Amino acid sequence: MNILFLVNNTKISPNANGGASVYFSHLELLAKLGYTIHVLLVDFQDGQQAEISSNVNQDYIQEINGFYSEINHFQVAQIPPKGIFNRIKTAVFQPEKFEYFFVNTENEKILKEYISVNNINLVWAEWRWTAILAHYAKLPIPVIYAHHDWEFKLRKLKSRLSLLQKFHLKQKKRVELDLVKNVYGCVSASFTETEEIKVFGNENALYIPLMYKEVTITKNDSKVPSIVHLGGMGTTANRIGLERFLEVCWEDLKQQIPTVELNVIGSLKYASNSLKNRLKDPKIKCLGFVENLEPALKAYDIHIIPWEYNTGTRTRIPLVFNHAQVLVCTKAAASCYPELNHNENCILSDNLQHMTTQLIDLYNNTEKRIFTGNNARKTFLNHFTTDKQMEKLKEFLERV
Repeated sequence: MNILFLVNNTKISPNANGGASVYFSHLELLAKLGYTIHVLLVDFQDGQQAEISSNVNQDYIQEINGFYSEINHFQVAQIPPKGIFNRIKTAVFQPEKFEYFFVNTENEKILKEYISVNNINLVWAEWRWTAILAHYAKLPIPVIYAHHDWEFKLRKLKSRLSLLQKFHLKQKKRVELDLVKNVYGCVSASFTETEEIKVFGNENALYIPLMYKEVTITKNDSKVPSIVHLGGMGTTANRIGLERFLEVCWEDLKQQIPTVELNVIGSLKYASNSLKNRLKDPKIKCLGFVENLEPALKAYDIHIIPWEYNTGTRTRIPLVFNHAQVLVCTKAAASCYPELNHNENCILSDNLQHMTTQLIDLYNNTEKRIFTGNNARKTFLNHFTTDKQMEKLKEFLERV
């Protein structure tokens, strides 16, 4: 089977950010299943001309050699509706064209030509925009939407919305729900969002958790554990979650555990000024982006995910399990993974106040940390590798 893998024009890597990890995980899985894969890196920058070329940023694809038969760059055309009357009409009857200017006949034509020339049987579209691009192009072959999160849920959490922003969000929600309902099928790394997709009207939805390559566990010679937070501040859940942790938990932890240290791994580029000020604490080490995580993620250290909402996929949970670290996570954030079991392979918190109490208990309980970290590693090997997910995806795609 020939598959067209549509993905944003960005890095595809297991260790760049959450989205890049999902892209890599899915592409590797499809490649291991033996499909012939044509990758299009879709560039959504403004432009009136749609073009597919071999002008690919090599930094984006360093880690995916052998996963594809052909890779190209796809510059889409962005064509807004003209005239106020036409804008109003489009908003009412075609919200996809009102909100997303890349939904147009220029891009539709070039996609259909590419599919015809390369005998493509199926489109696999990563994330929302590529799926919108493929679905509304009315392609003659099935489209699988690799769903990452709900925009209409996430946007409400970022800030107070103006009336105009609320209107645009309502329009985008119309498109988003129409998309998941009418594509052939959806694949999500979140179990809860897979079930939501079914409720919204598409029974052909499959839960495939994020997958990583097994690593060698890094031994921990320290007599006391470090607390670790991993993830760049460009991700809403990382940025807001870490700041809330420092606001709610950190002072109590320092009072109860004078020796406590927090290692923050990931770029701080998009951190708020208030978060940057909190991170100046002498007991917090900001390590920046770390390319090789094995030395940094030592077994039985405590890994926190303080995000307080059930949105999207917490892509680092399988990574934490892979390194035999002890995950302490809010129940809301962990709900995307049914493989997590409280007091067996992780510690789940009702809220951040509860997380503080659990961290104090874990810090002084070496036996519990080793038990939990070992079970986390076993869970990783049983669920979060490509070998464990291949048959499930193969059966799903064969139904196409």
